[in-house]
Amino acid sequence: MSRAVLVSIMPDGAVSGPYPGSAIAHVGTYRRVFPVTLERMYENVLDWEHLPYVHASSFTSIRCLDYGAWGWRAEMTNPGGQTLLIELRLDIELRRWITRNLEGPARGAEIWTHAFEIGPERVDINVDFFVPDVPAEARAKVGQAYARAYETLYDGDVPMMVQRARQLNRRIEPLRAGDIVIGRSDELRERLDRGEALIAQHSGREFRIARIDNGWVAFPALCPHLLGPLDAAPIENGKVHCPWHGYEFDLASGECVSGSSCRFIRRPEVCEDGGELILHVPD
Repeated sequence: MSRAVLVSIMPDGAVSGPYPGSAIAHVGTYRRVFPVTLERMYENVLDWEHLPYVHASSFTSIRCLDYGAWGWRAEMTNPGGQTLLIELRLDIELRRWITRNLEGPARGAEIWTHAFEIGPERVDINVDFFVPDVPAEARAKVGQAYARAYETLYDGDVPMMVQRARQLNRRIEPLRAGDIVIGRSDELRERLDRGEALIAQHSGREFRIARIDNGWVAFPALCPHLLGPLDAAPIENGKVHCPWHGYEFDLASGECVSGSSCRFIRRPEVCEDGGELILHVPD
């Protein structure tokens, strides 16, 4: 995987800002090559929901005020308890997105990102940081801080984008009727007690095996929302929590209990026969 290249640029004086009448100092540039397509990059840009979950060290909460194919506007809180109003606008025709800080710390800052497809699943991005009221002698330091922050954010986004692309490229077969022996129930129970996540396959799909209310249940190892990983996601009180977007699913019913309409689709039953656990899909 390509690593980031941090570049600090300090032009003499302020440069013209992105909006009429503005003159915002350019404090630095960040560049990086990503092992994904532009489609995955745009999807990630519009995905405001993942910010407080994948980037919990930067955002503790988010409340979306408006969103669409154009971008989104949201009120978010940082770990210091400060509230920010952020707007992101995506312009696919120009292969760029512009993030503006409308309220809160660094109010008036603008971050311009341009993306260039340089090969199959290879996207080069160029991120320019414009921050108001920064003295010339401090711009290098401020630019480096922004670049480090963006490197950290993208370090969290890359695995998510790569895994989603990998799952979307897989051929998923429908569940076929039949039984698959998972293993001895007493041995599997011991493994669960040791904190292991139990994964079994049926019809080429992965399912996670768990115990709820002294019974057994199987659920998909991928979140039905955007294919986030549930294979090792925390289970509490009969619910599993997706690490990408915080969606919670009731393991008994398969329903999302955190406000979304998505749910687990058809899944195998878990039966116990002669001390063995079996994944069963009826005719």
